[in-house]
Amino acid sequence: MTIVIALAPVLVAISLTLLGCGDPAKKSSVNVPTAVIAPNVSMPMIAFGTMTMSNKGCAVKDAVQQWLQLGGRHVDMSLLYKTLPDAGAGIKASGLPRNELFLTTKIEGPIGYNKTIDQIRNDLESVGVDYFDLLLIHWPCPNFSDFPNKCGARGREERLDTWRGLEFLKSEKKVRALGISNYNQEQVQELLDAGFQPAVNQIQWHLGYHNDTFNEEMKRMGVHLEAWASLAGPTESHNIPGVGLGDERLKAVAKKYNASTAQVALQWSVKKGVTPVTASCSKDHVIGDLNAFEVNLSDADMKYLDSLEDNSTMAIVV
Repeated sequence: MTIVIALAPVLVAISLTLLGCGDPAKKSSVNVPTAVIAPNVSMPMIAFGTMTMSNKGCAVKDAVQQWLQLGGRHVDMSLLYKTLPDAGAGIKASGLPRNELFLTTKIEGPIGYNKTIDQIRNDLESVGVDYFDLLLIHWPCPNFSDFPNKCGARGREERLDTWRGLEFLKSEKKVRALGISNYNQEQVQELLDAGFQPAVNQIQWHLGYHNDTFNEEMKRMGVHLEAWASLAGPTESHNIPGVGLGDERLKAVAKKYNASTAQVALQWSVKKGVTPVTASCSKDHVIGDLNAFEVNLSDADMKYLDSLEDNSTMAIVV
């Protein structure tokens, strides 16, 4: 079933199809909702991150393989993480057909038309696949020292030139959908004004750091939000407060639903229409994450969870 929500002047389609329950192209043993991010492109609303620091205690190859074999289908990658071959090895070892997977990767900033094309050709070879499902520009600033976004309007021409490279790759069927990461509203509008439509904007978003007004603006612009640091893990290096999984307030909500705190945090994000990126070496944690969508948070608890942002502490990694 698909519900189309009219948000003038664009239409945003949100698919309520569950993986394994009506989408034969992406069979899975778990029920994960999907979002329609572009024509004929449905994205599973939970992704597995492939940063080494997010998978402490195991090899990325083993973590990706486990994620896929336990029912996950969405893998989030980047050249920056230096794990593309490892992620590719995990994908291959899973034994799953390519058309059952959703693979995201990223261009390392606004690097220009030619470098964009060259990077993705190399990245496809590194991962061992013929195409990516989603390609993002990882950050909007020409200089990485401005990460995640300290450049504002500077770098406009580089961003647009890079996007043209993305469009070429899509025309060559090397990618299915195009997006951005860490872009502010003005930078998204910059693309729209040039006639380009990003499907996704991956930003920092979690219980301790979220902007509902920005989310609504992205929906109005036809852009689906995706969340890095969705469990507030790798946020300390950016001096951003987070609500840790050991937070007593979060534990109290989880207890009401006989759920883990991670499940509550992930479902809170998804109920807001934001796709979380998570990661774990633990089999139990992965199973829990993939079953987070069985937690039916009440409106009152959603409002309460929203309020934790005002009193959040530095992230506690559990």
